[in-house]
Amino acid sequence: MPHRLGLAATLAGSLLFVLSSGMAWADSDDYARCNVPLSDWKPRAAVEEALQAKGWTVQSIRSDDGCYKVKVITETGEKQRIKLNPETLEPVDEAD
Repeated sequence: MPHRLGLAATLAGSLLFVLSSGMAWADSDDYARCNVPLSDWKPRAAVEEALQAKGWTVQSIRSDDGCYKVKVITETGEKQRIKLNPETLEPVDEAD
């Protein structure tokens, strides 16, 4: 019986850890910067136009965690993955 109580306590502790780490992630700056209502998102065409104005070739545009996630080739031929705020089209951070 004591073994079962230890197992239950371990599982409960693990669950609390997972839930609390998820809450910390939700409070991160990246989430806050991309927490934009869908009605305020700039269209994909505007994203592509803004990136092409920098001399970049757009390979893909998708949404991820409330941000635009883009794959581009820069004017120097470098491949990059960038997250953009969907309202301002400013970079949030470099994606993995």
